[in-house]
Amino acid sequence: MSQLYNNQPLLDQLATALDREKLHHANLISSGPGEEGLVVGLALAARILCDTQSHCGTCKSCKQANALQHPDLHFSFPFVSGGTSGTADDFLTDFRGALGENKYLDPDSWQQKITSKNQQLQIPVKEIQNIHKKLSLTAASGKNRVLLLWMPEQIKTQASNKLLKLIEEPLPKTYIILITHRKVRLLPTIVSRCAPWHCKPLEEGHFLDYFNDQPEATAKLLAMVFAPNLGAAISASEDAESTQIDVFAHWMRTCYKGAPTEISDVVSNLSGLTKEALKTLIFRSQHFLERGFYHNVQNTPVQATDLGAINVQKLSSAVRPSGAMAISRVLNACLYDLERNIHVKTALTFASFELHKAFRGN
Repeated sequence: MSQLYNNQPLLDQLATALDREKLHHANLISSGPGEEGLVVGLALAARILCDTQSHCGTCKSCKQANALQHPDLHFSFPFVSGGTSGTADDFLTDFRGALGENKYLDPDSWQQKITSKNQQLQIPVKEIQNIHKKLSLTAASGKNRVLLLWMPEQIKTQASNKLLKLIEEPLPKTYIILITHRKVRLLPTIVSRCAPWHCKPLEEGHFLDYFNDQPEATAKLLAMVFAPNLGAAISASEDAESTQIDVFAHWMRTCYKGAPTEISDVVSNLSGLTKEALKTLIFRSQHFLERGFYHNVQNTPVQATDLGAINVQKLSSAVRPSGAMAISRVLNACLYDLERNIHVKTALTFASFELHKAFRGN
């Protein structure tokens, strides 16, 4: 099991509740994407399934759980259409492989692993029906069973009602662990019927610890670009282009200049990305700029924000104070438009010209 950097006390609380037979049958763990939610959930599942409930690591159940192969450990997660059964079972081998490589798996890395198309991750009604069927069977070990459901916020409304029924009518010796990155998107009735647990976010120092076998400059770059999303940083450490620094730099420079022809060209290039990749780029654009503004205020040395393709500190220092909040609003609005399926080129063109005005403080 992966090391916990910032949430060992949370796991200890869960373990104590289990030892005292006070652990709720349905637990909702909130975590930022690519942070420690999945790691905590997997560790809790292993402890529940352990022959001694101590996560000894040596019994048969622990070994099976740690290998993600325990017969009473059921996984559910968002996936894309196109599988033969229309359930998560079509992607279970991929999911186990992805978790085996990266226990801090984030949604964007997962989507890129299973599709190169512009498909949305979702959990359909058929998947929840499949869960009901699995949990209605007798436990293979004759002991506890665990359902680990990642990203319940991606469940369709009709399917959410079916999940609610499963939570409201608990089965004997069955624990449900929900790992959410966007709790506000869940049905209030689901939230109210689960025991809430919250993961503390990861910090830059945790990235330096994780990547301690890499050059310090590389570790700092990954922390600068991705913190607190360690999962994305792990994926990017094997593919430098996935940081999107060059794409971000070109877009920001073009917006700062404000030349209509150049903006049109960059919008055409950006619209060739998948929608999920675009949304990730916008999230990271906000992150880059926020970090730049922060370092300016704190008088951090320039090299801390020099990403090679672009110096975030220099860019953010060029922004007039009145434009800082406007930039954040523009990027948020663009992200909202993409989620509402507004035409991609229209949303990006409008956002690019609004960014130009914001950079100039207009």
